[in-house]
Amino acid sequence: MTKEISGNGVFSRWIVDFLSFNRTEQKGILVLSVLLFMVITANMFIPGARVIPPPDFTLFEQEVSDFEAAWKKAEDSVAAARLQKYRNYTGRYGVLAPDTVKSWEKKVQSSVVIELNSADTFDLQRLRGIGSAFARRIVNYRKRLGGFTDKRQLLEVFGMDSSRYNGISRNVWVNPDSVHAIDLNNVLFKELLKHPYFPFEITKAIMVYRQKNKKFKTVGELLQVEGINDSIFKKVEIYLKVDP
Repeated sequence: MTKEISGNGVFSRWIVDFLSFNRTEQKGILVLSVLLFMVITANMFIPGARVIPPPDFTLFEQEVSDFEAAWKKAEDSVAAARLQKYRNYTGRYGVLAPDTVKSWEKKVQSSVVIELNSADTFDLQRLRGIGSAFARRIVNYRKRLGGFTDKRQLLEVFGMDSSRYNGISRNVWVNPDSVHAIDLNNVLFKELLKHPYFPFEITKAIMVYRQKNKKFKTVGELLQVEGINDSIFKKVEIYLKVDP
């Protein structure tokens, strides 16, 4: 006859089977216990991770702010000096009306005022719509001319249209005193030909006239050269001289 096993007896046997470990398992449990104890002990005696505060950029931001303020002050000083130079010039020669000068004075802090014959490529790039390539064109054309006599000569620069010119015309002026004149009696054929206002035929006619007459006595003699009329003469006379 089969002996019945009570429910409590089955549960007791299951617990005994579950908690019964062989020697290898007992060693493993011991190792894990030791490791767990070491971790708990380490957490108790080793301080937690150090919290690094976020970097303080206050001094750096102040330094940047001071630099920007100094830069703005320097730009304003340069602009004011150039405007004063312009006012001195216009007061001397009466080139522009007083109301135009006053209008420029109001904009000295926000506008650029550039003298075309003394400006370098970096100065010119401060003008609206003038990049590095265009600035080089202006400087190169100025060299070929010997200097600008009128700011409207900017329209002769390759690529300069009326829209771009109108955008910068109020920000530029010209001091014709810095124009480099060409000596008619000593200039070479190739040198004169490089000037934008002396095409091949006119240059040739000037050289032929000089050869026949040995030299020019005055710049006005150009009117006797074939192909030079009053309009051409008025355009080129400021670029010419006759040394004694």
